[in-house]
Amino acid sequence: MRPAANQARPSIVSIWQEHLRNPALRISFAIGFCILFAFLGTFTYVNFALTQAPFGIGPMMLGVVYFVFLPAIFTTPLAGSVVEHIGRTRGLWAALAIAGAGLPLLLAPTLWLVLAGLVLVGVGTFLAQAIATGIVGAAAMGERAAASGMYLAAYYLGGLLGTAILGQVYQFFGWGGCVAGVGLALLASAVLAALLRTKPVVAQPTIS
Repeated sequence: MRPAANQARPSIVSIWQEHLRNPALRISFAIGFCILFAFLGTFTYVNFALTQAPFGIGPMMLGVVYFVFLPAIFTTPLAGSVVEHIGRTRGLWAALAIAGAGLPLLLAPTLWLVLAGLVLVGVGTFLAQAIATGIVGAAAMGERAAASGMYLAAYYLGGLLGTAILGQVYQFFGWGGCVAGVGLALLASAVLAALLRTKPVVAQPTIS
């Protein structure tokens, strides 16, 4: 709802503050942060793992590896159906469980198992991202564009820090340490999703 003509539009800072007072939005922003942290942490540093023994994949073949994104593209539109059938929290848990199931496979010495792990991580994180985006839209009944922008800011900040932090982890602890870091990010997302049970997504009053 737009403010009346004789009312001043609230400042962007007041809009942000209002959204940050919404527990469901705060949780959703944090989940988005963790999701891209895990996703980019996986797909940035798996390249280094695949170019080393026992795989030794060349630069040309690395591009082919990214066909693992295809299943995720086709499963993401199912997010609405998943939420409808099992709810937001269980839907997030299911998506994160799919991603988590791929982590052990990323450590396998066999290429096809690593690729299967990448498919699961891609499908799970894409699905979780779609569900989290839907939560933001449901929780912010006023100034939804601002809420979406805040979510995206948290999401991309997670990706930025994911590549930076897990880059250091990879340097000192190798690919196994990087996968462990991704696992912690997914676990944090699952814990945050549990908090949505105590902070239910409800219609918020329109910011005015």
